[in-house]
Amino acid sequence: MSLKVCVICNLNCSRREMDMAKLKVYLRANGYELTNKKEESDYIVVTSCGFINETAKMALDEIESAKKISAEIIVTGCVPDTDVDKLKSIFTGTVIRNTELEKFDDIFGKFHKLSDIQEVHDMTWGDKYFCVEVSRGCPENCSYCATKWAVGKLHSKTVEECVTEVEAFNESDADKVVINGDNVGAYGLDIKESFATLLTALPFKENSYSALIDSLHPKWLLKYYDSILEAAKKNKLGMIVSAIQAGSERIIDLMNRKVDVHQLKEAYIEIKKYSPDIILGTEVIVGFPTETESEFMESVAFILDTKFDWGHIFAFSPKDGTKAAAMSGQIEQQEKMRRIDFFISQLGENGYVVHKEEKSQAVIFCKKEVCLRANTNDNVYWQHCLDTICPDRSKQSKYLETINSGV
Repeated sequence: MSLKVCVICNLNCSRREMDMAKLKVYLRANGYELTNKKEESDYIVVTSCGFINETAKMALDEIESAKKISAEIIVTGCVPDTDVDKLKSIFTGTVIRNTELEKFDDIFGKFHKLSDIQEVHDMTWGDKYFCVEVSRGCPENCSYCATKWAVGKLHSKTVEECVTEVEAFNESDADKVVINGDNVGAYGLDIKESFATLLTALPFKENSYSALIDSLHPKWLLKYYDSILEAAKKNKLGMIVSAIQAGSERIIDLMNRKVDVHQLKEAYIEIKKYSPDIILGTEVIVGFPTETESEFMESVAFILDTKFDWGHIFAFSPKDGTKAAAMSGQIEQQEKMRRIDFFISQLGENGYVVHKEEKSQAVIFCKKEVCLRANTNDNVYWQHCLDTICPDRSKQSKYLETINSGV
């Protein structure tokens, strides 16, 4: 009788989702049965996100719940590095970090090692997506970020390997390919290549809007702007996700993400000018230490001026051990939430709909017109935006009727 493994991956992180998709293939290859029922499992693998304190708490709560079951628990993902003390206070079992996934072989590798398993391109977004991970790790040092400790140093695949994987996408039944990495724009720095070289080499079809560029730091967008704009002009790109985090140059400098804000704003606007159907996504942090009211308003203005299609808003979350957590001028949580509520009101007045996630408290915003177009056009990017705003597809028709009527 096969031993049963429950893999818990309640994340909104395509990188860790890919890790777990590969793990599931590996487990089956080694004779294990996968189950969604924790109570009947012999092993429970909990994948964790430590991006903000709220997502770390969700993972810790999941671990506490799993401890009530007589199964061996294995914790992986980012929390073992982003929230070390909090994890140790509740869990003394097996931990496997993102940078040492080969240690799964010590537990499950009866017939095959994890390294024997071919790349898995599936995503929980659906079978219309094909994910290509071009690199792992991050060379940046953002002052608020603890995730950098969890993903390790940059390791890039060769250009040839990435081209081969995109060619496999072109031969597949998938509609869209996600070009992915912990810091995709830093691709190649470790192997004397560049993201621009990679983007030019990848065989995307013109007028297909087939590629989604995920996790593109604004500094790399500007550095490789000519190559990115050229791909956009040829309608090769369907979506770019690029986290601005703030609209104030002073705050961005404090975040250690130095970039010319005016130049960045013009770049996003120009991309949209030459490729009107491209989806531009972003992230904003509200209430970073010492952020003034006027600097907060610069973030609001940046989003409204550039007309981003979709994005996330987070209240600043001080992660233990980061430079930002130790800064003076910390802003009270109540004030952060007041600013977020104002942000939501401004978005509502400018043609956006919003959804606040109950557990993480993240705010997701999306242009109303994008949600409505998702219902009338077979565009998986528009559908993805709608799914983030209204996750329950059985309720989407009613939701669209509501926003269309302006109720």
